[in-house]
Amino acid sequence: MPEKHEEVKLTEELLREYSGARAEWAKQAVEDSEFRSGAQWTKSQVDTLKSRNQSPVVVNCIHNAVEQAKALLTTNKPRFQATGREDSDVKTARVMSDIMEWVWDNSNGNVVLKQAIDDYYVKGMGCIMVYPDMNADFGKGEVMLKSVDPMDVFIDPSSRDTYAQDANHIMIAKKIMQSQLLLQYPDYAEVISEAKETGLLEDYSTSRDHTELNQQIGPYNRGNTRSALDGDRELEVIERFTKVKTPMVRVYDPYEPREYIFTEAEYKEYLKRPAFIVHKLGVDPIYLTSKEDVEQANAMYEQFDGTYHEYLDTNTGMPVKLKGEEQQGSIPNSTTRLIPTSMLDLVQDKMIQTTPIKCDRVRCIITVGDQLLVDYMKPIDFYPILTLMNHHDRNPFPQSDVRLVKGLQEYVNKIRSLIIAHASSSTNVKLLIPRGSVDKRNLEQEWAKAGTAVVEFDPELGQPIVAGPVPLPNELYNNEKEAKADIERILGIYALMQGDQGASPQTYKGTIALDEFGQRRIRSKKDDIESFLNQLGKVVVQMVQWIYTEEKTIRIIQPNRSPKDVEVNKLVFDDFTNAILGRINDVTVGRYDVQVVSGSTMPSNRWARFEYYKELFSMGVIDQTELLKQTDVADMEGVLERAGIQAQQSGQIEQLTEEVKKLKGDLQTAQRESLHDRKRVELKDFEVKLAKLEAQMSAAAQLYKNRTNDHLKQIKDEVNIMVKEADNPQSVMNEELLGLDDE
Repeated sequence: MPEKHEEVKLTEELLREYSGARAEWAKQAVEDSEFRSGAQWTKSQVDTLKSRNQSPVVVNCIHNAVEQAKALLTTNKPRFQATGREDSDVKTARVMSDIMEWVWDNSNGNVVLKQAIDDYYVKGMGCIMVYPDMNADFGKGEVMLKSVDPMDVFIDPSSRDTYAQDANHIMIAKKIMQSQLLLQYPDYAEVISEAKETGLLEDYSTSRDHTELNQQIGPYNRGNTRSALDGDRELEVIERFTKVKTPMVRVYDPYEPREYIFTEAEYKEYLKRPAFIVHKLGVDPIYLTSKEDVEQANAMYEQFDGTYHEYLDTNTGMPVKLKGEEQQGSIPNSTTRLIPTSMLDLVQDKMIQTTPIKCDRVRCIITVGDQLLVDYMKPIDFYPILTLMNHHDRNPFPQSDVRLVKGLQEYVNKIRSLIIAHASSSTNVKLLIPRGSVDKRNLEQEWAKAGTAVVEFDPELGQPIVAGPVPLPNELYNNEKEAKADIERILGIYALMQGDQGASPQTYKGTIALDEFGQRRIRSKKDDIESFLNQLGKVVVQMVQWIYTEEKTIRIIQPNRSPKDVEVNKLVFDDFTNAILGRINDVTVGRYDVQVVSGSTMPSNRWARFEYYKELFSMGVIDQTELLKQTDVADMEGVLERAGIQAQQSGQIEQLTEEVKKLKGDLQTAQRESLHDRKRVELKDFEVKLAKLEAQMSAAAQLYKNRTNDHLKQIKDEVNIMVKEADNPQSVMNEELLGLDDE
């Protein structure tokens, strides 16, 4: 008989140890699950009620409260925001947010989260597993989410973290039919067929009675409905996740610049990569380490035999490279030498910094029966199983809310059973008659319609008496209502969130708060879900960086929005050589922090939210499309189209109005210029006329002057003649005084 594999032995030993440590918790979880399903009476309680002729009635308030809590906590789909830890990752971080939304929708994340929250309330712990589906997207692989039954999860009992990330081992153990295993692992059909049936997993017992019609059978006591006549077998599959310290090397290349994290095998391949040292006169050596620079340097090395110089082309004015060292007429100090080297030489010369480190990696070991099926290493440092623990007390055995309200639920059932029994007694008259006085059978038939009870008695003891039950106090009914309200309050379902506007806010003082839309929300439960989703985002990011290594396009379909295509790892090629220059949206590089938007999964007041968006719209922060998304307008596209046409027409009208204003202004300007022109013409005409008048007046004045001079000369001549004739001295003196010169 072949000996078991060491890892199989270790897995079985760990399973026995963990199973024994969580036995009490598992029993309570099964009881809580069945209690929530309706099995709320024990067998002894049922027998006692039947002996009293009472019915074990179940008023299941817990189921309604859990469903209401799930509806409140998962009203909306969570929205994720990714942030790059380095400046180079800012653009890609936005793409990572889109990928998170794609993974969530592709995995039907709303249903997965609802199931995890259901287990969180009922069993005390919900589990979501992030796993790669390598066959999806035609072999490119996809990151998927699925809900895992916490009864199948075995966690290291020494774990203290609420997400069990500090556990040494986490195992998922369950029974699966061999035919299903062959469908999941077709490449391991031989190993599966050789596996033997084992009995490591135990069935869970319960103290609840399932014989009554109103008590459902629990999911862990239904048995295997699969017929074994076809030769199919039920095998135990154990998937063990173990964190191991893996030696790795952190490399910082200051010349690229870039930081790498390599395994030992990857580091050996990295040291073999070529590199070049560029020596140029008067310049410090330049180290070329990136793939693109090395390829270009290698081509030049082969073309110029490692040495070239430059001279200035007189025609183009551009430097031209020539083989060999510089000569007369070359550009001074242009001699360049390319020296081939390797990353190993640069590391040995300490030009590139290397630091040996040890990183956490998750080792996955899958066993089927007594056979080892798969053993491989996941390049992630978070466990792919995320636990959502309720009432975590620093151990992996949290207490559920159902266990907290179990006493109240039993109290409600007992009160309702008493009320029904009292109602039955009130409608059934107890009649005491003398023994043998009437036919008892006929009397019962007559009183059967009212449910009368006939009891024989001895007349010697007294007269017949009709006995009736004592009326129930009204406080009993109030106690039932208060117990239901306490169940809802403990589970976080407040009356104000159910639309009961008559409830007093003081009742819930200190337990509720308001979100950004004025909606009351649950503090602890909301915070638990958001913290869990944040941790889930970190695991998904690491899984995406592992799986999304090829170029692919994902299409994101959002409500009331057109589909959005996101390209991931898009290759960029050189136009001439077709060499790969790099990648756009390379999600395999960098570190990212993913956070869920606070309150994105919670319900909100629609009208308050609409008023909030309307205020933003009036301020011009958002557009009409974003505002309409918050309404129930059926034909939003038609409204936007008509609004676009109206906006276009309004723009045209405004443009035409501006044109009319401009034309009016031009007309007024033209009129003013025309008026000024007419005034200038009139002024010119007046100036011409004035010039003519001036010329005429000047001519007349000259003529008058000439005539005056002529007349004066004539008089002078006459006087001269008279003086000469008279030769009078007095006349000479008078002429001198008058200024009459001789001519």
